[in-house]
Amino acid sequence: MTHDTVDDILSELDAIQDAAGRGHREPAALERAIRLVGHEHNDVRWQALIAVGEWIGEEPESVWPVVLEHGASADEDMRNGVATVLLEHVLEHHFDTYFPLLRERIAGGAPLLADTLRRCGAFGDAKTRWNEVDRLLREA
Repeated sequence: MTHDTVDDILSELDAIQDAAGRGHREPAALERAIRLVGHEHNDVRWQALIAVGEWIGEEPESVWPVVLEHGASADEDMRNGVATVLLEHVLEHHFDTYFPLLRERIAGGAPLLADTLRRCGAFGDAKTRWNEVDRLLREA
């Protein structure tokens, strides 16, 4: 990690989000945003999650490891961020692909990841299949 100021990092993340929003999704930018998700500063963490979220539509496989790692965090605020910025939108657009993987992980004993899922809203593909989510959460 460099010794950039929080303001410098936030500016960098804004630029990553802006570029991604215009369809310019550079792998190095995603890697940088992913590294910043674990930053100690709350604003950096949330902006990094938002930047990573720009890849959900086109490259969900790049976002998924972030969901698994940080969605099982002991930090409640991190779980809130992963739930509302990443996981609910992964499920919104890619439910059939990622819900079975999520179910497997939670059934295997990931209570904090289950808690992250509890914090999600139902959108898109997930909305009509939310009964499966509810069933998993009851079993967890």
